[in-house]
Amino acid sequence: MDKVRLGTVMTLHRGYDLPNAQRKSGDVPVISSSGISGSHSVAKLVGENVITGRYGTIGEVFYHNGPCWPLNTTLFVEDFHGNDPKYVAYLLEVMLNALQIDGTDKSTVPGVDRNVLHDLVVPYISDLASQKTTTRVLSAIDAKIANNKKLIAELEETARLIYDYWFTQFDFPGENGRPYRSSGGKLIWSDELKREIPAGWHVCTIGDLVTFDRGFSYSSANLCGDEGMPMISLASIDRQHRYRPEELKHINVVPDAEECALPGEMLVACTDLTRLAEIVGCPILVPKTHERFAYSMDLAKLHFDRKRVQKYYLYMALRTSTYHHHIKQFASGTNVLHLDLAGFNWYKISLPPIGLQMEFDSLLEPMLELADEALRENLGLIKQRNWLLPMLINGQLTIN
Repeated sequence: MDKVRLGTVMTLHRGYDLPNAQRKSGDVPVISSSGISGSHSVAKLVGENVITGRYGTIGEVFYHNGPCWPLNTTLFVEDFHGNDPKYVAYLLEVMLNALQIDGTDKSTVPGVDRNVLHDLVVPYISDLASQKTTTRVLSAIDAKIANNKKLIAELEETARLIYDYWFTQFDFPGENGRPYRSSGGKLIWSDELKREIPAGWHVCTIGDLVTFDRGFSYSSANLCGDEGMPMISLASIDRQHRYRPEELKHINVVPDAEECALPGEMLVACTDLTRLAEIVGCPILVPKTHERFAYSMDLAKLHFDRKRVQKYYLYMALRTSTYHHHIKQFASGTNVLHLDLAGFNWYKISLPPIGLQMEFDSLLEPMLELADEALRENLGLIKQRNWLLPMLINGQLTIN
């Protein structure tokens, strides 16, 4: 392989300012250092584009085929110098992952100078056909990972729609399987909820149904490599209230039993670093990727009586916007928000008969199991990709 300066393979350019107040309704993705972060009516780039973070999240590289607007926190490839754009994206990703500035991890670097990047000496496959062969293998893995993520999102959205149809619109299967409310099912007024609910349902608070265990208090000295015990932390939950497997930590100790969680158990975020309290109070289900997990003090594990409430009904009730609007009012702090778990004692829900909850759970369980299976498959694919990527780009592996 050739060794050349990065600037001979690609020319990087700084992104463009676009304050929120100046954005207009449209379908052009606005790309920041962490990925798509909004939309606009005007595009700065068209065709195949490669974008990476200049400030904020350093090291992630985004390939986007189509119109977009790269923000000023990013660098984008202005000139590919005749190279395959996907190859350029993979090459840039490998170089940024290996980059260390003044001994500091790249994720904490305050900024990246494109002129510094242009001067980096990198391995280079000059033959365009060989570039495309390399990217075809990596792109196939990336496409499967993306499809699995899409499947997970669609399954979660379907679960949300079913919950809304059954327990907000009250069109759960009634007699003879007909929609309850639409077919004239009886509704009664609830003074506690200030709305109608189906006859025979009860009202209670979440605090009546659950108890909590707090997680493990760890220090940086407890963190270790992948051979340690897996630990779910606040970073494991994203702003869409989904589990982030790539943020799983590992620790060199085994916490007490109450500070550990088993697959299928439910955790809620008790801390939040987002400005708008987007994560606090959010529930996630512990995945089946490991036999047992530790979980940090930023989370709490829920225990509930299955004779009164079923897991998936409770899980979906804690994923509604109504619930989140309520619970985030019990979070306080300046830079870090801390949730007062007493807020659960004030959130009232309608509680359907246990038989209907069981019917709902039996409907959701295979869907969420399939989402968990796709998540596990992605972990294997990501591990394979992360091993292949530098080996192919550095020429340690070749493809016939």
